[in-house]
Order: sequence, then C-alpha cells, then structure tokens
Amino acid sequence: MINSLFTFGTSDDLEMAKLVWLVRLRWAVILLFFFLAAPAYIFGFLTSATLTFYIGIICFLFLFNWLTQLTFISPTKKITPFFICFQLALDLIVLFSLLMITDGFVNPFIGLFILNAGLGAVLIRGQYSWPFIIICHVLLVALQLDYIINNINQLDKYNFLFMFVAHLLVFATWIVMRSLGSYLENHFKNFAQIRLRAERQDRLRSLGALAAGFSHEFASPLNTAKLRLDRLQKYLSKLSPSHEINENITEAQMGIAACESVIHQMNCSQLDVRDFRTKNISVNDLITDVIDSWKEENPEALLEIKMQKNINLQIPPINFAQVILNLLDNAIEASRHGKIQLLFDIDNDHARLIIHDEGPGFSDQILNRQGEPFITTKDHGTGLGLYVSNLFAQSLGGQLSLANKSPRGGQVMISWPLGVLHE
Repeated sequence: MINSLFTFGTSDDLEMAKLVWLVRLRWAVILLFFFLAAPAYIFGFLTSATLTFYIGIICFLFLFNWLTQLTFISPTKKITPFFICFQLALDLIVLFSLLMITDGFVNPFIGLFILNAGLGAVLIRGQYSWPFIIICHVLLVALQLDYIINNINQLDKYNFLFMFVAHLLVFATWIVMRSLGSYLENHFKNFAQIRLRAERQDRLRSLGALAAGFSHEFASPLNTAKLRLDRLQKYLSKLSPSHEINENITEAQMGIAACESVIHQMNCSQLDVRDFRTKNISVNDLITDVIDSWKEENPEALLEIKMQKNINLQIPPINFAQVILNLLDNAIEASRHGKIQLLFDIDNDHARLIIHDEGPGFSDQILNRQGEPFITTKDHGTGLGLYVSNLFAQSLGGQLSLANKSPRGGQVMISWPLGVLHE
C-alpha cells in the first residue's frame, strides 16, 4: 500500500494513487459489510425494518464506488486533495449510518472510526485534514448522544469515561498517523528523487558511451578531409585560384575545425569519477595559474577575483582546472563586455566556487535541465561545459546549481563538502 501511494512523480500522480487505493479498499469493505448482514440479523443487531436500510446503504456505497472508478480513475483526470477528503468524509458518513441502525455506539465496529481517522491522517494533506478530524468527532458525538438518550437511566461515570477515551483514541490515532504519513511521504519523495537521479545518471552514461563512439568514428574521416583540404589548398596556391575557390576552402577548413572542437569537448566530457586522482594542493595557486592562462586567450575580459587566503584542499587538480576554464568560457560568451566575478571560499565546511556574469542569464530550458549534456541555447555550443562541471561536483559529493541574479546576469555555483582541509 505504501509503495503504491508514494512512488510517484508529481502531486497529481500521488492524489490519483490515493484514489485508486481508496476505491480498491472500498470494494473490500462493501463485500465485508454485505456478508455481515446475515450474522447481524441472526444475532439481533438488525431487524426486519433496519435490514432494508442496511442493504440500501450498502447498495448506495456500491453505486458510488462504481461511478467513482468509472468516472475518475483515468490518466486524464486531475484529482485534488479536496476530492480525497470528500471521498473519506462520505465513507465516514456511511459508517455512521450503518452504526446508527445496528446498536450505534455499542456496536463492535465502532472501532472503524479509529481506522477512518488514521486513513484520513495519512491520505488527506494540507488544509482539509483538520476539517476531516472534526467531522470524525462530530459524528462520534452524535452516536454517543443517541446512546445516552436510549440509556439515560443506566449511565454511570464509566460510560462517560469510555466516551471520552473513544475521542482521545480517535484524535491520538489521527495525530500519530498524520506524523507517520508526513514522514513516509517525505521519505518516499526523497527515494523517488534518488531513483530519478540514478536513472538520469544511467542515461547520461549511455549517452556518454554513444558520444565516445561517435567521436571515435568521426575523428578519422575528419582528419582525412582536413589533410585533403590542406593538400588541395597547397596545390591550388600554385595555380592562382580565384577568390571564390579560396573562400570555399577556408570555410570548409573552418567547418572541420569546428567539428574537431566538438569532438574534443565530447572526449573531455567522458569523465569517470573512478579515474579522478586527488592531490592536496593550494587552491589559490591553482586558480591563479588557470586564470593567467585563460586571460592570455581572453585579454579583454573584465574579471574580478575574490578568494580566501591559504586554502589547501584534497581535489583532482586537472579536473578542477577544466571546470574553471569551462565556466569562465561560458561566462565570457554570455557577457563579452561585462564584468565576470569569480569567488572561491569555505562556507560551513563546504567549498564553494561561484562564477557570476552580467549576461542575459539562463533560459528556463537550461534551468530546468541543468547538468544534462547537449542542452544549450548557444548557436555553436555543445552544452558539455555545465555537464562536465556537474560531474565534477557529484564526484566530490556536492552539487552544481544555476541561478539568475537581479538585475542581470547568471550565476553558477559548485559546492561540495570538505574532505581534507588545511588552512
């Protein structure tokens, strides 16, 4: 029952799962009460007059459940928490009606009020949970008042104590089950997220293997085409070719260079965290060296650096350097003439690398699918830079997060828990 309720993808899926389970449970309850009609009549709980009402209530519940299953159990239907509350409240009213015609408060099945309260606590979330438990107590009071009226001369303090305990048990059950329901729901939400992340990683690994095969198969013919074009260019240079021929050869060489760049990025993206080799390094020195190298290719960049002093960490230096280069390249492409900020610090036993640019920010597509390869809004981008950075963060037990900052710009933050830290 628990797995069927909480292994879900969205809140709509969850409410539908609850309704499906309720309908199945109601069929079992209808069958139970139907077979109890004969024993109840034999032992005097039902009379000839009340038996008709009893069968009528069971038939009503049967028709209601049948219509619910026929009308609402569908992938296209959207089930709300209010509808679940309505379903359980109706079950409670039916139970109340059956008890009223079969000895009321002293009927052994009065304990089903506790069961209904527990079901409501688990299945009804949010603002409708409290009205449901109030309905439980109101109907229970109605049964008790009926008992008091019919047995006014036989009551003693133990009867009233039993009535109070009945309310206490119903409310206590509701509190405990509500707490348990919240815990289970959060637990299975986390489990579902972990499962989705695992499935996503499996897809990414498959995609990585495909990319590796793709780059291997295309590298040889690209090299051949490149060599042929170079030879053709040298041969034609002796014949004084027209400007149009030279332009076509140059564009073809540029196209091959672009393909080689994509293949190179694909090869760089095939990171296996098992191959990471960590070293205790000075992060300040590494970041400074990487930035100096990057500035040689981007002398126009307006880069502001903020780092805590004397930070030594146990990290894979080559992979960390590649991540910094990828993020800086993305930042300057987004904000060619804007300022780029790089921050590295230690916050609450977590290392943080933050890069902020003054570009247009990330699109909804990038924000919703961050960390996936080949997701990009750039005309000539591959979407592998953030993918590699995300793999790096995950290899250290951390995470990558993207955000748009006001009034302008995008921010990438990589955060991971510290293993070995010396300051």
